[in-house]
Amino acid sequence: MKEKLLEEFKKEYADRLQEKEDNDRRFRVLLERKAIMENSPIIRDYVELCEQIEKEEGNFAYSEEIYLETLWDYEDKGLMDETNDIFLYAGTFMTDFAVEKRVDRDSIYGEFDRYINIESFDEILNPVEDREVFETKHKIIFSDVLEPTKYMLYEIRDEFINDSLSEGQEIACKKILSRYKKN
Repeated sequence: MKEKLLEEFKKEYADRLQEKEDNDRRFRVLLERKAIMENSPIIRDYVELCEQIEKEEGNFAYSEEIYLETLWDYEDKGLMDETNDIFLYAGTFMTDFAVEKRVDRDSIYGEFDRYINIESFDEILNPVEDREVFETKHKIIFSDVLEPTKYMLYEIRDEFINDSLSEGQEIACKKILSRYKKN
């Protein structure tokens, strides 16, 4: 090896050893500071607090999640077996080669009306000729939307249940019937 290259190598090696020693010294100081702080009651309390917060974050749930979980549990227990008899008119239909087609409410081709209970989502297909009788026996709401979607039904039911929880069923019925066109 050339003498000049060897001298450069020695210097570089010495610099790197010094850098390592400096790093080791700084690391030992950090460890000593850590040990001092770990013995501090305030720091121990803070670490404990952080651990408790981390543990509790796993238990955090949104109100909507709690509402849905409770609703599903009570649906299984028959919450929706007895309803307030409020139906959403979901359209008038005809059957064309075993395919249901939506038609205007007053169409001469209409064969049946579809009604969906806003609490239980039970669907009733009622012959058009019995429309008047059905609509006088039940509370019917009509939507401005041409074709109500399942999403809309969930919104209506959630409005109704939330109002029932906060204000009682009687007021919830009045509110839901006043929010939508009714028969």
